[in-house]
Amino acid sequence: MRNKLVPSLVVAGVYFFWVAYYPGLQGGQADSDASAQQAAQNQVGEVLQKQARSAMPGRYQTLADVKRAMLTFDAIFAAYCRTPLLNPPRGFDLVHSVNADARSTPRGWPIPVGTGLILVAYDSSKRLANGRFASLGEGPVLGGISMNEIDCGNAPAERELGGDEKSPFYYLPKQTGMVHGWPQFGGIVFMAKRTQPRWLPVSVERVLNVQIAAARKVQKDVDAASPQTAYAKWQSGHAERLRQYQETHDQMVKINKQQADTMLAKMVESEKQTEKTMASMAQQGSDLNKMAADNQAHASKTLQDLQTHLNSLSPEQRAAPAYVYQSADGAFAVGQVVPPGTPGGVAVVYPNPDFYNKSLPPWEVQSICVDNSTGPRSREDPLYPTIVSIWQSLNWEALAQLLK
Repeated sequence: MRNKLVPSLVVAGVYFFWVAYYPGLQGGQADSDASAQQAAQNQVGEVLQKQARSAMPGRYQTLADVKRAMLTFDAIFAAYCRTPLLNPPRGFDLVHSVNADARSTPRGWPIPVGTGLILVAYDSSKRLANGRFASLGEGPVLGGISMNEIDCGNAPAERELGGDEKSPFYYLPKQTGMVHGWPQFGGIVFMAKRTQPRWLPVSVERVLNVQIAAARKVQKDVDAASPQTAYAKWQSGHAERLRQYQETHDQMVKINKQQADTMLAKMVESEKQTEKTMASMAQQGSDLNKMAADNQAHASKTLQDLQTHLNSLSPEQRAAPAYVYQSADGAFAVGQVVPPGTPGGVAVVYPNPDFYNKSLPPWEVQSICVDNSTGPRSREDPLYPTIVSIWQSLNWEALAQLLK
């Protein structure tokens, strides 16, 4: 589900010319400093498409479909930029890249396209050779916009929860508010005219089966890494290694017998020393062996507990919506399947395969995500007021008119 975006390095500029200032950042400076700062703030702003467009078609789309979707996305970017960037609070660059990747798009779904947006402030104390002020470097991420990305802003859940052959799993996003009539989830607004639910519940049985499969793999890996297993595997290859040593020796003898004999003697001695070391580590009671035994016991217990949990459930309980524990207070293990209503539990969901209208062409806009997620220290950046200003003055009606 998640777009695998592949950045490239070609610069293509689309320039807008603005004159702006931000009164709250002025004052309290010498006239010359204030003048330089004002000049930097009034410097022409730029929207830079700093990365070339890239397109990856999927099983159910042609390259022409993907390119058409990228052209459709231009209307979203234009609507996003139309109002706030004609009167920015201060000088800036807006770094913009567009990518499309339909490789994981299900049959009949529209093609996802996304872009990231980064603000760059100007340094009023440094000028370039062309007279323009140099940039201060990248500021906080403004966020981004995307179309037809049903799981926008929820990618970590897919990595943490995994999924089965039917779909990846996600944590049910918690709605935190409404923005111009559209639901907001943290720093992301999800816009769509679809009446179908975006998420469907994952059953307890599906989640436990995925966890059991993961625990079984962990146990297999732990067993393979034990000193006894490693030593046994090494011993099984002993004869083959000696054969290869001798073969190398016989080839070298044709050139220099003395060097060949020395090489063979060193290899045989190294073989003996390695065997001695590995045998010592594999002995019962060694520190490494104790640690490996503990890991094996833990992996075995985890697998057994999960299997016991699944076996204890009735058919109704297995089919019930799954909740996993998210709190780190220790009441339950993080990720453990817990009963509905458990404080700290979060519903596990998957994207509704019938959410999008499959009768529409794959390049049409069926959902828009507007992302204003910024880092935890973004408020300390002088560009933070710019981010807030852009977010508050977006033309939401223009964006909504693009939805099919």
